[in-house]
Amino acid sequence: MHDAPDPQQSPRVEAPRDPRRPDGEGPAGPPADRVRSGAARPLVRRILREPTRLRSLRELLYVTAAFPLTVVLLVAFLAGILVSVPLSITVVGLPLLAGVVLLARYQGGIHRAMARTLLREDVPAPRPFKARPGAFGWLGSGLGHAEGWRGLAFLVVRIPVAAVGIALAWWLWAVGVVCVAYPALLLIFDPHQTDESGRVDRAGIVLGGNPMDSGFEILAVVLAGVVLLLAAPWGVRLVTRVDLRLIRALLGPIRLAERVRDLEETRAIAVDDSAARLRRIERDLHDGAQARIVALAMHLSQAQEQLDPDDPDQSVDVGKARTHVASALGNARVAIGELRDLARGIHPPVLDQGLDAALGTLVAGCAVPVRLHTDIARRPPAALETIAYFCAAELLTNATRHSGATEIAVTAIRRGDTLTVGVEDNGRGGVRVRDGGGLAGLAERVRTVDGVLRVDSPDDGPTRVTVELPVRT
Repeated sequence: MHDAPDPQQSPRVEAPRDPRRPDGEGPAGPPADRVRSGAARPLVRRILREPTRLRSLRELLYVTAAFPLTVVLLVAFLAGILVSVPLSITVVGLPLLAGVVLLARYQGGIHRAMARTLLREDVPAPRPFKARPGAFGWLGSGLGHAEGWRGLAFLVVRIPVAAVGIALAWWLWAVGVVCVAYPALLLIFDPHQTDESGRVDRAGIVLGGNPMDSGFEILAVVLAGVVLLLAAPWGVRLVTRVDLRLIRALLGPIRLAERVRDLEETRAIAVDDSAARLRRIERDLHDGAQARIVALAMHLSQAQEQLDPDDPDQSVDVGKARTHVASALGNARVAIGELRDLARGIHPPVLDQGLDAALGTLVAGCAVPVRLHTDIARRPPAALETIAYFCAAELLTNATRHSGATEIAVTAIRRGDTLTVGVEDNGRGGVRVRDGGGLAGLAERVRTVDGVLRVDSPDDGPTRVTVELPVRT
């Protein structure tokens, strides 16, 4: 018999033995120092390779061009301000100053283009300039244009950064190249240095009064040059990072202004969407249920005439009356169905039970097999549930009709303050958001609540469309 294990004793797990050790003890696997050295190799290779990369050359060109460009632009704009301010007592002074401010806004495009071309950093442009109507409206808009004044402030703040950048870049690169080439320079130019005592030394570099002419000193100079060349790209990159922060802060869009513009656009989208929905409801009622109800009334009127004729000599035609009543009943049923469908299109009643129940009903009638996964611990607001439901319905319809998929997965998950609805299919892929298309309409609809629509659809599939909706409770 085997002894039963002691429940108070934790199970013993033996580590695998390392066959490379003579005693066979200890865990198998690479030693810690070997792991650390293996992790350090990519960093060492990157440091050694950085001076020869095209990116380092682009950054060197960037800091080289930044300083003279900034100086020229700043001098030009200061000259414009110095000319326009004294003339402000005349008619042309204030318009000239407004023009200088507007030009300061548009000169930011030059710096953003440089960053995009040489640094591969795309900084979005600020919102377009919109002047108030009239000559005085344009003048006030120009003088108070925040982006223009920020452009002038950028030139002033950038001067020291650009000066440090060009000095640091060329000092590191130039001194590094000279130090590395020091032995060759000694052979080619044969320089001589004369000290205070009159002694002549064959040296091109003197440090602290000591001519670097011995073999050891020449080697030290070369090693110092190698260190400078290895450090040069990183010093230049540090300056470009600071410069990019200035561009984003002073030449990019203002967050508050962008937020206001987004709210204006989403408000317009919401208004247009509401108007389109009202027109569609009116058209559906006019062409559908209203026409059915009118036909119902006509058939009931004709049935009444057959059952209660105006002429007392006319006999009652029960058969025709029954036919008219049957037609009226059919029209009533069709009208009821159309009204029910219309009401479901406005707000599905099943949504009152929650989004998970509504999605379950939605996928149950799909022609393609659908896997549904929901994880909604707390119900979001009703408006978000409605948007999420209709997004899932349209995405599911698109996947069923156009993707050629044999399986679809629908997910609805709430994590914190974000509700995520995703529809994934194994179809042919290649789905894109096109202007005027269904996905573009969905993207605009979710934008009205600060949501985001993401599409991941390679040409050979699969396709996954995700809608992220912020929950504000």
